[in-house]
Amino acid sequence: MSDPAVSGARGVLERITAWIPYFRVGTGPVDAGWRPTSELRGAATRDALVRAMSERMNTAEPRVAASTLFFGFVARLWSVAVGTVTTSGRCVRLDPDKLLWRDDSGLQLHIVTPEFGSDPAAEVLDTQIEPLIDAWRDVVAPGALWGNTASALIGARRVIGDEARPLVDALLQDPRLVHTIDRSTGRRRSCCLYYRTPSGGVCSDCVFPAPPRHIPKEIP
Repeated sequence: MSDPAVSGARGVLERITAWIPYFRVGTGPVDAGWRPTSELRGAATRDALVRAMSERMNTAEPRVAASTLFFGFVARLWSVAVGTVTTSGRCVRLDPDKLLWRDDSGLQLHIVTPEFGSDPAAEVLDTQIEPLIDAWRDVVAPGALWGNTASALIGARRVIGDEARPLVDALLQDPRLVHTIDRSTGRRRSCCLYYRTPSGGVCSDCVFPAPPRHIPKEIP
């Protein structure tokens, strides 16, 4: 007999995927190519992913590639967390040992047996992001990564719509996020560093109104 909690969580994940493919989290059995997201904290895994991202972005600055990689990952986490809460009132569990990833021009996510967990702050900030920022702090400044986290959260709200606003506004009051965004302007207080890529510019919420003058470092 199927577990109603499991089938319910799987059904919610299927519903949010219909909004936009970026919200997709695979479910069910997997092959050997998938690994637990807890492994992203390991230096060897991190550095291999950063090198691959550096090549795709044509940048020789590891911090730029790492920031972009991190942004994509946290954006997917928030999409799942905020999306499932908005749809069902409950957040799917994002246990780092059970939420799986593989690199397919970006980190794709999978949960073999999805179930509901705690609130989004616990599932995303406590179990996934804070330990990851601590593990990546020697590559990218934590302030930039917390800024990426807040910016990605706001981006998820824009995709989902106004029904997600109360939840997102509450999450932005978390002590780890509350000072990352200037609420009067909507601009972040840090930069994701994308402007430092050969073809990059500044994002709409960037602390910089225009790209600072610099000479981008390309991969030789």
